[in-house]
Amino acid sequence: MKTTYFFLLIAGLTLSLCGSSYAQSTAAVADSIRLSEYTGTYTFTSGSPIEKFTVTAQKGDLMGEANEFGKNRLVKQAKEDTYQSTSSYGSVITFIRDVATKAVTGLTLAAQGTELTAKKENP
Repeated sequence: MKTTYFFLLIAGLTLSLCGSSYAQSTAAVADSIRLSEYTGTYTFTSGSPIEKFTVTAQKGDLMGEANEFGKNRLVKQAKEDTYQSTSSYGSVITFIRDVATKAVTGLTLAAQGTELTAKKENP
């Protein structure tokens, strides 16, 4: 009886751990797919102090790079589609979606009292 109970306990723990691992990997895949919606190159209008902003996904985080000044992590904010850069400017990036398709088509970048708008290349 003790052996059966011990076996059931071990089997239950194994299933519990596997289920937890499965749930974590499923969540990671969902996050990865969601982050990929934002990735790409965004082009600002002519004369803007920033020509392009590149967004990549790296180890479960979004990374943003203005022109070629180095990547900074983009931290998710409470407002939907909004991230804050870890750069010294602390820029706030809000992604713009097409109303009909919900595809990400652009972004606004707010920093130091200025707001710039960019269009996504190949949305």
